[in-house]
Amino acid sequence: MRNNELVNAYAPRLIELLPLARQAYGSRNTKSPQHDASREYTRLLVEYYNKGGSLIAIAQAVGVTYAGVRRRVTTADVAPSTKRSRSKATPEQIAQAVERIRVAKEKSVEDYHEALRHEYEDNGISLTKIAKALGLS
Repeated sequence: MRNNELVNAYAPRLIELLPLARQAYGSRNTKSPQHDASREYTRLLVEYYNKGGSLIAIAQAVGVTYAGVRRRVTTADVAPSTKRSRSKATPEQIAQAVERIRVAKEKSVEDYHEALRHEYEDNGISLTKIAKALGLS
């Protein structure tokens, strides 16, 4: 099939799924009509792409961003997370982590990034709480 034929074959199906698929929030392994539509939307995008379809062309035809389409195709095989871990850090631990991050930021960009990674991955401090304490959005 040529690209125009692929777009004409897939765009209407994707457009039909889009309103419901856009309402899918939370973990991708949730069972709901919205998540089912989202999974089918992604499955169709992957199928289209594997047949040689242009992601730019399908994004334009469906009226969505290329970045969103590309993300769905490239992450289609990534397993959804099974559980969401919550930060159990106390306000004091968060304050100490933020202070370590501020000190690292004064040294270099690399130290700053490493401190962020360390506090998040190794110490389990929420990036949202770190950002809020640093005054970032």
